[in-house]
Amino acid sequence: MGNACVNPKSYSAARTNNINNVRGQKSVEMKDGVKSSGRSKDARSLKTLVGFAKVANRSMEPKGVSESMVHFFEIVSQEHCDRRNVVRAGCLLRWMDICACLSAEKHGQLSSVTLSMDDLSFDIPAVLGDVLEISATVNNAFNTSMEVGVQVLSMSPNGPRIHCRAYFTFVSLDHHGVKCKVPKVIPETESERDNFILAKERRQLRFKKKEMIETLLSQVLSEGGEKGEDEIRGRAMTDNPEVVRAHPIKSQTSVKPKAWTGNRKRLSIMLREGFAEPIAPNSAHPERVVRSMTESMLQMTKVVLPSDANHMNNTFGGNIMSWMDDAATVCAIKHIRHPSMKPDTGLATIAVDSMAFLGPSMTGDRVTFFAQINRAFGTTLEVGIRVEAQALGGPMRHINSGYLTLMAVDSRGKPTAVPKIEPDTEKQKEQFLKAIGRRQLRMERKKLTGENKNTGLSWNWSDEMANEISIANIYGLLKVANAYDLPWKREELPKDVQANNIFDMKMEVTRDTWGLGVATVRISGVVSCKMSSMFTKIMDVANRKNWDVAIQESKVMKNVDEHNDVIWTAYPGKLSGKDAKSKDFCLYRSWRMDDDRYIVSSRSINHPSVPPTDDYVRGEVLPSGFILTPWIMDDGMTDWRDDTKQQQTSFDYVVQLDKTAQEMAGFGNPDSPYIKIMVKSIVKLCTQLKEMEMA
Repeated sequence: MGNACVNPKSYSAARTNNINNVRGQKSVEMKDGVKSSGRSKDARSLKTLVGFAKVANRSMEPKGVSESMVHFFEIVSQEHCDRRNVVRAGCLLRWMDICACLSAEKHGQLSSVTLSMDDLSFDIPAVLGDVLEISATVNNAFNTSMEVGVQVLSMSPNGPRIHCRAYFTFVSLDHHGVKCKVPKVIPETESERDNFILAKERRQLRFKKKEMIETLLSQVLSEGGEKGEDEIRGRAMTDNPEVVRAHPIKSQTSVKPKAWTGNRKRLSIMLREGFAEPIAPNSAHPERVVRSMTESMLQMTKVVLPSDANHMNNTFGGNIMSWMDDAATVCAIKHIRHPSMKPDTGLATIAVDSMAFLGPSMTGDRVTFFAQINRAFGTTLEVGIRVEAQALGGPMRHINSGYLTLMAVDSRGKPTAVPKIEPDTEKQKEQFLKAIGRRQLRMERKKLTGENKNTGLSWNWSDEMANEISIANIYGLLKVANAYDLPWKREELPKDVQANNIFDMKMEVTRDTWGLGVATVRISGVVSCKMSSMFTKIMDVANRKNWDVAIQESKVMKNVDEHNDVIWTAYPGKLSGKDAKSKDFCLYRSWRMDDDRYIVSSRSINHPSVPPTDDYVRGEVLPSGFILTPWIMDDGMTDWRDDTKQQQTSFDYVVQLDKTAQEMAGFGNPDSPYIKIMVKSIVKLCTQLKEMEMA
């Protein structure tokens, strides 16, 4: 399987080559002035003029995110489901791509084609009878491309259920198939601003993904070696003496099989398929079976019909992805059809690795899907797929590559073990090993985004995952700061705190953040100072104790890059009013500076430059920090960018405390010394900033 990579520059060139060279539509003059295409010069000239007019009349004024909003509804029927009455992943991918395309074209006012899709996991399955709402908006625009966010949800008695989210990249094309610039995006709400910022971060990660996978693979293998990686994953079965070597001609087992008592028809089918000895179902554990990777290989061909393509004759990206899911499912079915598996075992697509469209396919093309099992991980299988397209009489063109993860489930929907896979060639061994890196990346991303609740609050540092950690740090703060679904409760400010220099100051608390056992405090208000001045003050770690009355010591331990560093802070043990050991934190700090918002987020990390010591109790904290935005006067006349006028900054200070930190802070006590100290620190910071502005 080829590695999926983003190559936007080749798209328009590939499309032009496909139209002019592959199809061989040459301009042959006829006596009556009509060319071989059957259209007159005047007709084609008119079409060209109309195309130019569409591009020329297109407005390039920046557009709000809401202007690109598209809603798409589907009622799940039997044709969309598998035998378990669960919606097939291919159907969801097709619907999501169509919705995303409509949003991209609504924003760019030109035809748009799918360039790539980021990693996608199907968290909650949609079932027969569900009414699905697929919504899409353009999160950000980058010259000729756009990131489109898509969400799939359904209504239930307990409220909406989110089934999956995905991020697509689209590129706008003119009538000649040449890329065109698209209007800029203006975020209007807090959530839109969050996605606007994170879209730029995700764009950088797309270019670095291949390097990250290779590095993670090396890291995993160095921990246990090629043989030891199975122990790392939880099952070391390939060298077990009781392994069943599944051979196309004969299946052997070290355990004498029980007498077959099933029906004779099934027995005859087994014998026809090459099993010399009938093996009763589950007489050998599936995880002890090793099958050849070559056995799993599959080739499937589709013809692109007009209904599969858009008005420019480009195949819908969603159809390609849907067919890839079909190929992956059939490939996986071939692998699990083994006597050791229960006959009612089914498959469910649980994740799709990022896909990149390297070139277009057109109406009439023969699209071939080459699939194989790259790796088996206990109950899941990674299927790699390479997609090639061919016009009649033309060469094969590589247009897409992707990796899908499928899980084997029994009749009750519970995961069940699958046979192992063994590579036969050097190329297969390469994919066999790289599957570990891809899986490790998926696991790390789930850990960073908080989807895996079994992990600790501190991240383990990895140079290779630095960019991912940075994005998750920023995302974690934005997510909780703007979480309206959390049970926020407004608390009274301590009576002995004078907040005269802060307008509309308030404090809100939620006791259990998303079931993680973490309490969150959010303090907000408006202060008379420049946003840049407040940002500079917050970033000064060495002098933080000048305004943070709780801090004992703080310093920068390592500068990672221009937007991230590692800091160490220490707090006295008497914050809760009790004699206790001092507490320290090793924090990964990330910051972003946009035109209308500054963000500073810090989260606990296990970094080699700051090891735990006996002098302190090591504390943990989820993403916490400041979000700064300019406060606009109600008269609509004040421009916060005007340095000659007095400026005001709106701030949100968010702190997420684990159980240990809550005990230290005396959390839950309205007169908690820690809460008082936190509020006093913010008041002192704002007072110093106002004095600086007035000086």
